[in-house]
Amino acid sequence: MRKVNLRQGRDTMNRTAIVLMILAAVALAVPCAAEMPGKKAATGAPTGGVTILPSAPAPPAIGNIEEGQKVAEIQAVLAAGEFDKAIEAANTLLKTARDDGAKTEAIRILAEAYRKKGDWRQAATAYQRLRERFDKSTDDWAKYDGIAEILRASPTGVYQPSGTAAKAPVAAGPTLADDNVLAEALTRLAAARGARMKVRVATITRGTTPQQVVAAFLPAVDDARQVFGLSPDAPADGPHEVCTATGNRLQALGTQIILSLKAKLDKLQPKMTPYSGSITNQDKTEIRNAQTACKEMAEAESKFQQALMTMAGKGAWADLTRLRKESSERKASYEQLSNEFVAPLSSYGYYGW
Repeated sequence: MRKVNLRQGRDTMNRTAIVLMILAAVALAVPCAAEMPGKKAATGAPTGGVTILPSAPAPPAIGNIEEGQKVAEIQAVLAAGEFDKAIEAANTLLKTARDDGAKTEAIRILAEAYRKKGDWRQAATAYQRLRERFDKSTDDWAKYDGIAEILRASPTGVYQPSGTAAKAPVAAGPTLADDNVLAEALTRLAAARGARMKVRVATITRGTTPQQVVAAFLPAVDDARQVFGLSPDAPADGPHEVCTATGNRLQALGTQIILSLKAKLDKLQPKMTPYSGSITNQDKTEIRNAQTACKEMAEAESKFQQALMTMAGKGAWADLTRLRKESSERKASYEQLSNEFVAPLSSYGYYGW
């Protein structure tokens, strides 16, 4: 019994020692977390220098720790407003960097430094170079392409949309070196591109089949993706008008096509009865062509429905619910007809048609 009590006592002492060690460690750590005299506590916002746009794309991942540290150091130089130093350091890193993410970030810093410095020509070239680091279907590509276009059109640092007379910058007035001014210019460029999308309506409405209509419509989807990549808040009037025109044309064609296909199905139905023996090779070809056309039209409706999300943008769009509903109904009709346009089994030979 005494041995057991001694062992229990030792266990209790060990546990007490461990608790005391933990408390001591916590006590030592607390002063480190507190604000030290003479120093400011870290905050999420910079205390000065360059303010990067909140909507700026997320930086690419940098796998090389050393190169990632160099990027952070150059970014700090840029944020401090030392643009020439940032340009020199970014160019040096570009010569030695092996990590793709580090190279992309170095080019981004180079482009921003030239813009902040007011060297519009060099900045435009750098943003074009940065654009090529991304796939054309991405928002990053669209944004950097737009910035390059704006800078090329603004030799004085004041954005002049295409077709307007150049203006000299107002003394001490804001230029494209200011992030807010650049953001406003991107919104204006996005609105202009969105408005130009309306010219596609004429081509879309000339389509005589759903496949032709959607084929003419899809390039507008790429246009819209770039518009909203430039500025998510860009006016969506242009994209919406193109969508509405496309949906209306698909509805007009679909109404006629579905009635025509149903009439054709009624005519072929007696011959499609198993073992009727009255079906001809021409009938078989007609059935096969109708079934293929129905599948293609259903696929066209699927593409249209998917594109509606890209074209929606922000804000209310009264026609969106109607366009989706009508497209879903057309697609269901095409799929149903595709299932019905099937020659009877007795019409197939051993080798098919």
